[in-house]
Amino acid sequence: MAAFTFFDTESAWDEDLHEAYRRIDPKVQPHHRLGSKRIFAAAALDLTLTDNGQISCDAVHSWTEHDHGDEEAVVSGLFDHLRARPDRVAVGYGSIAADVPLLLAAAMQHGIVLPSQFIERRSFSRSALHPHTDVGLVLKGGGKTWHHMAEVALRLGLPVDLLDTKARVDFPRTADQWQEVRAHVELDAALVGIVMLAWLRTQGQACLQPTTMMIAVLDWIRRNGHMTASMTDKIATSCSTLIGLVEESYLSAA
Repeated sequence: MAAFTFFDTESAWDEDLHEAYRRIDPKVQPHHRLGSKRIFAAAALDLTLTDNGQISCDAVHSWTEHDHGDEEAVVSGLFDHLRARPDRVAVGYGSIAADVPLLLAAAMQHGIVLPSQFIERRSFSRSALHPHTDVGLVLKGGGKTWHHMAEVALRLGLPVDLLDTKARVDFPRTADQWQEVRAHVELDAALVGIVMLAWLRTQGQACLQPTTMMIAVLDWIRRNGHMTASMTDKIATSCSTLIGLVEESYLSAA
């Protein structure tokens, strides 16, 4: 049995930090330096996978500045969640390059102790599971090319309509926009899980059929996540499309 927490964060540019740094280096272009961003939302999906391929989506949690106050509260919420689950592997996508540097910067500023999954270790392998595993880096391996998570999700067969808003998330200004962000970041955590489970199948570590696995995870997040009405409809439509693919494969086999 393997236990995971799939996580994702959303961040925005802090113009005050950016302008302060431009006084030091005027050549810096707007919205260029990662250190000038702050996290405003995060989500975590707990999932357990048995040796015979049974999936149990255990819980989903999310934190936003709108609901919890500020970046410190958002990061603390995610860290407390992971700290309470030290046996779970924390899995992100592109997290070593994007999420973790921002989480670490926030922890340093606010004096937050990292959960055990993010404590730096001397040894690291791109091919093995670690307390914090970046599945994007695992897929990259020793090559130079990073796959965007949306590219991988499309290759797995997820409908493009489910992914067409992934590339850009603006800082919310209204209560409705904050709810959309919460739904977005929870769905992203589920997508991280889908990619990770598909990779585990290739390694012989999970007895999963990829399409039915995606249906199970998406339908669970639709029913149990903090989804907007439009996101619920989009996920339901995507599940119906995937179910149709499964039915076609069975008919072809017959």
